[in-house]
Amino acid sequence: MRSAVLQCHPLRESYNEALLDHTLAGLRAGGSDPDLFRLAEAPGPTGSDLDGVELVAFVHPIWWGGHPAPLLGWVQTQLGPWIDGDAAMASSPLHTVRQLLSVCSHGSSRLINRLQGAPARKLMDRTVVDLCTPNAGHQWTALYKLDRLEPSDLDEFLEIVEADARRLAEGLTSAVGAS
Repeated sequence: MRSAVLQCHPLRESYNEALLDHTLAGLRAGGSDPDLFRLAEAPGPTGSDLDGVELVAFVHPIWWGGHPAPLLGWVQTQLGPWIDGDAAMASSPLHTVRQLLSVCSHGSSRLINRLQGAPARKLMDRTVVDLCTPNAGHQWTALYKLDRLEPSDLDEFLEIVEADARRLAEGLTSAVGAS
């Protein structure tokens, strides 16, 4: 089962890097060999890079309620014709994707994020997932109040991330094996 991870953070010495490591470990444990794209360092995958991918994971912080600019830029340039234009959905770069996973960290609380309207989650739930296969799923795995948590809380969340990534990959891998 092919998967891709789109990570977006300007610093490699950050908690986001640990989130990335645990996402990759979970996907590998679930039977996938993910392709990694670092959006803060390069433009990101094109449609042909994602051809045949069944799971796409996004690993990034939420800043001021939204996605980092490089991730929004990728969505605009690579998915824009299917979101805002009249491109045929069958030709979407995500047309083979059956599962999206968002692994995010928030400085604010869940309540503050909801009061802001949760724009990052809504973009994924209401727009990006629609470019995937019919009935594609989206798992939102988010850590809130990042700067106010204890190290043990951060470690616990890393285990949750790895378990979620593994479970999703195993689900797709076993579905492929059953076909």
